[in-house]
Amino acid sequence: MMKARYLFRMDDITPTMDWGRFWALLRLFQRNRVKPLLGIVPDNKDPKLDIQKAEPQFWETMRLLVERDLVEIAQHGYQHILSPTSERALVTHRRGPHVERSEFVGCSFQDQVERIQKGREILQVHGLSTDNWFSPNHSFDLTTLNALKTAGFRAVSDGIALFPHKFRGLVFVPQQLWRPTWAPTGVFTICLHSNEITNQEIQAIRQFLRTPASITSFEAEVRAYRHRKLDGIKNSLFKGFYSGVKEVRGVFRRRPAPSRTGPMIQQPQPTPMQMDRGSISSI
Repeated sequence: MMKARYLFRMDDITPTMDWGRFWALLRLFQRNRVKPLLGIVPDNKDPKLDIQKAEPQFWETMRLLVERDLVEIAQHGYQHILSPTSERALVTHRRGPHVERSEFVGCSFQDQVERIQKGREILQVHGLSTDNWFSPNHSFDLTTLNALKTAGFRAVSDGIALFPHKFRGLVFVPQQLWRPTWAPTGVFTICLHSNEITNQEIQAIRQFLRTPASITSFEAEVRAYRHRKLDGIKNSLFKGFYSGVKEVRGVFRRRPAPSRTGPMIQQPQPTPMQMDRGSISSI
């Protein structure tokens, strides 16, 4: 049986994010040769993501991180504006098949294509190119997938499954965890929100990375994807298992949002010009 592989993704990457937490995670990942997937919001309009004053060198920093091969990137929605909806989403980890708020679910095909393309153009203007995607609030519908294909995307980080699989012409690398958790087999994406992460959670990740766990990356899983009937059967069984336990407190249940009352240890933040070749100089 194939040993489980793990990858890390960091959501809500914006100029106004909590940069202290961001750099704390990035330093930890670089020390352990982990290449996380950064979900960049192209044109953030969500005030909940405005944690501090906008970093003027945000785009230059993202470009350098990519150029130094320290991270991979994905487009994380467009403006991260979540509107109420009663429409059915394909994936949600907390409330079954219905979501309360979404940036895309229920919108027309043309509207979704326009927003996705506008977001992609913003990234390209700033020297960033990606055909990887994941939606705010894990909420998207079939129309979103058709819009993504039209806009030229090829891979999505989301879904409840054991292995990467293809659906509607897109490769899905499943995302099932919000903290490191041992599993016997499968490919597991651990979703992190650096705006909210605590010192204790960073320490738990540090301890996990000291184990013999097999760490992979999003691009590696997309490149290695092969459609196999056996993986399809395993994915179906895993979805059935997940449906049966998602309301039970356990390893696959999303953790509650941590309190922001506890201060984060502030660390020096490297500017783009402080990054040497292949590393962050202050690490």
